[in-house]
Amino acid sequence: MERTALLRSLSCSSLACNKFLFSAPKHSRSFLSKSSTVSAAGRYHRRLIPNRSLIRRNNWRSLSVASSHSSLRFTYSNKNFSSLSPRAVASPTQPSPDIAGVEDEVAEKLGFEKVSEEFIGECKSKAVLFKHKKTGAEVMSVSNDDENKVFGIVFRTPPKDSTGIPHILEHSVLCGSRKYPLKEPFVELLKGSLHTFLNAFTYPDRTCYPVASTNAKDFYNLVDVYLDAVFFPKCIEDFQTFQQEGWHYELNDTSEDITYKGVVFNEMKGVYSQPDNLLGRTAQQALFPDNTYGVDSGGDPQVIPKLTYEEFKEFHRKYYHPSNARIWFYGDDDPIERLRILSEYLDMFDASTAPDESKVEPQKLFSEPVRFVEKYPVGEGGDLKKKHMVCLNWLLSDKPLDLQTELTLGFLDHLMLGTPASPLRKVLLESGLGDAIIGGGVEDELLQPQFSIGLKGVSEDDIPKVEELIMSSLKKLAEEGFDTDAVEASMNTIEFSLRENNTGSFPRGLSLMLRSIGKWIYDMDPFEPLKYEKPLMILKARIAEEGSKAVFSPLIEKFILNNPHCVTIEMQPDPEKASRDEAAEKEILNKVKASMTEEDLAELARATQELKLKQETPDPPEALRSVPSLSLHDIPKEPIRVPTEVGDINGVKVLQHDLFTNDVLYTDVVFDMSSLKRELLPLVPLFCQSLLEMGTKDLSFVQLNQLIGRKTGGISVYPFTSSIQGKEDPCSHIIVRGKSMAGCADDLFNLINCVIQEVQFTDQQRFKQFVSQSKARMESRLRGSGHGIAAARMDAKLNVSGWISEQMGGVSYLEFLQGLEERVDNDWAGISSSLEEIRKSLLSREGCLINMTADGKNLSNTEKLVSKFLDLLPSNSVVERASWSARLPSNNEAIVIPTQVNYVGKAANLYDGGYQLNGSAYVISKHISNTWLWDRVRVSGGAYGGFCNFDTHSGAIGAIFAGKHLLFPLL
Repeated sequence: MERTALLRSLSCSSLACNKFLFSAPKHSRSFLSKSSTVSAAGRYHRRLIPNRSLIRRNNWRSLSVASSHSSLRFTYSNKNFSSLSPRAVASPTQPSPDIAGVEDEVAEKLGFEKVSEEFIGECKSKAVLFKHKKTGAEVMSVSNDDENKVFGIVFRTPPKDSTGIPHILEHSVLCGSRKYPLKEPFVELLKGSLHTFLNAFTYPDRTCYPVASTNAKDFYNLVDVYLDAVFFPKCIEDFQTFQQEGWHYELNDTSEDITYKGVVFNEMKGVYSQPDNLLGRTAQQALFPDNTYGVDSGGDPQVIPKLTYEEFKEFHRKYYHPSNARIWFYGDDDPIERLRILSEYLDMFDASTAPDESKVEPQKLFSEPVRFVEKYPVGEGGDLKKKHMVCLNWLLSDKPLDLQTELTLGFLDHLMLGTPASPLRKVLLESGLGDAIIGGGVEDELLQPQFSIGLKGVSEDDIPKVEELIMSSLKKLAEEGFDTDAVEASMNTIEFSLRENNTGSFPRGLSLMLRSIGKWIYDMDPFEPLKYEKPLMILKARIAEEGSKAVFSPLIEKFILNNPHCVTIEMQPDPEKASRDEAAEKEILNKVKASMTEEDLAELARATQELKLKQETPDPPEALRSVPSLSLHDIPKEPIRVPTEVGDINGVKVLQHDLFTNDVLYTDVVFDMSSLKRELLPLVPLFCQSLLEMGTKDLSFVQLNQLIGRKTGGISVYPFTSSIQGKEDPCSHIIVRGKSMAGCADDLFNLINCVIQEVQFTDQQRFKQFVSQSKARMESRLRGSGHGIAAARMDAKLNVSGWISEQMGGVSYLEFLQGLEERVDNDWAGISSSLEEIRKSLLSREGCLINMTADGKNLSNTEKLVSKFLDLLPSNSVVERASWSARLPSNNEAIVIPTQVNYVGKAANLYDGGYQLNGSAYVISKHISNTWLWDRVRVSGGAYGGFCNFDTHSGAIGAIFAGKHLLFPLL
């Protein structure tokens, strides 16, 4: 599972590319959702260009677990500005002499033949492609000095219907295996592993099982558990696992109604409650009506109950075979040991015909466009006038594109949509026809690439106007091309992101694996997606020689304007859809019960109790002992320490971290927010966005965006708040974060100063767009991240820091936005004045802090630039602390939203009860998550997950779960 720490901040805006070298899947195998399906509405993009997180459709849809020390608060934020900055230093092109290899004769003895070998300079790795001689299984062994070792095994798993077989199987194989015969080895690993990644996820055509760890013993333990799970799972012999993870009829008493239950069934109920997901799935299936992408690999709740156990077992037999596998190793471990571990499993199999049976057939292009109109559920009583969505989708080619074309399309995508100043994005948002952009732009992680763009929050009468605006804007771009500064900014942005390869807490080796598998899974070269230097050089040379218009305009014309394979999806709000769907499901279940005899009903009730008994019965000690674990001797006694030097420049505290960063300077400028009036707090997220998306006296916001893209590695602004242990008043700041090459540090600090001091809050229409976008985002979050809403509300009842965060990102913030829309029209002068008041109260040398990371030489060279920057800041001699002593009322509450799942939470403050911080709370919260909540809520209750979290700063401890039924026992 992917354990994502929950940040205490709300990132509002970034001028970075905001497109990762990887993207997260739609349903990841996290603690709330043990697995993941990745579909049109949420999937990885395997292109070389990092993805735009602001407009992508691939957000985490399952609920990630906070680390034990993080806050209960959740954010929808986007402050991963891991991209941008020009002219980064190229990686070396020669292999390091320290990288170990595998001699041909050693590989032969282990049953492998070496197919090809390359040094990939872009990731400083020696990559070797092996083939298992007996089964044909392919293995990529990537060796380097990265201690964060990664393993992954991927099967091509194309479904033929929407029963969700790949998704259910992906859940089920991790529920016990031949060597590890307990109910949930996955959960036991969570309890005692040092993993940096432990998860699984399902794409429309493949299923991935990756793990990562920095501890070699732990890493090989994880590898062995996963290999045994995928090749020898208990689920193909245990019908009850299929029932638990997939679906089953439940009847506790013969006098009661029959219901559906199952983890995947409930998970997909939640997915199908979210309008953006429904749009994405409709678009994918309409674009690919004739191949495997025309069905839902995650499962349609209306179709899942049609899946039989026999079909489930046959799917595993056919596709979970070494002949159909791609296996990836990455890191600093012994490459010979990798092959030895694999040979023990692969040698047990003979070759199969799975590679032929699992091939994905390409979709033939349409001869003319098509249109679909679908309904989506909304709450009753709301204003439905501006709740329509419309999205135009193109299938760009009838076959996979070459790497050079993909790279060029990725640049074009960024030019059109990648930043707030990008022309297609800008014209759509400024049109006033909709509230927010939908569609993921260029998506090429499947066999054939697509392009999607549209708007939501549209009135029915304006739908034709949106379609016309999209087409006319694309025609204009093809005819006129792009601004030279925009092209330069995009080039610098993307080139820096590729060279930096900053994947944050996501393992770099997994990012590379997912990039490689995007071609490898279709029998193409797995090395090519890892190499960007040559295609990047060719593209830059073409632009220099021919001009950007000659490079990009033909692509717009060929792949979009002159492409008849266009699908227009219109989504209409329907307040009665949810009740109709529920009634239809109930009618089906009533018919099922009516068709049963008294004996049948008694047997179903008995089977229900039998399943619950199994779920609630602990694993025997001998089974638990089979799961490998670490001893204290395997765990490093000393933590990894970040070098920190605390200094002072012009009376301002400066933190410096001397680390190798490949000549990149990372900078945080932190301002104290404690003097801000409490009534201004809800305006802070919009204030942050305004700083980056409004212009100055001399620069339009487009010019400012482009200048930041050309000169720096990106700038973001966001609020940060946290409780302080033992204190009532919280820690609260505004953080301006930026990065650049060290040689451009002067530009970075000048631009930060420009952003915070020179931006003018005068553009009423742009601000109104910000409000509409934020409101649409929050409304979407109510459905898709109900756990975050519940966590924020509970935290706001327990401490001041939680109340502040909820004012800036919870239900209270949504209510504020709803009223603010009208205020923008009636009292713009007052709002503009409030924004200036926020700036005046925040921007001061008093309470300021500078945090920088680079190598020692670059840090020393930057000090004079910091001094110059600080001299330009105003000095407020007296800073009065505002009174924020506020919390939400500590009563129970229920928030009604139009979704098929419920999110339930309960929290308390341990410190209020006299608890003194020690290690016990960490152990208790993890124990509750990985035992009681997992067993009772997820396994027995059929919810698709739950977790418990403890915040050391505030003392808040809380548990949250998500599922179809509301009345689960909680605490």
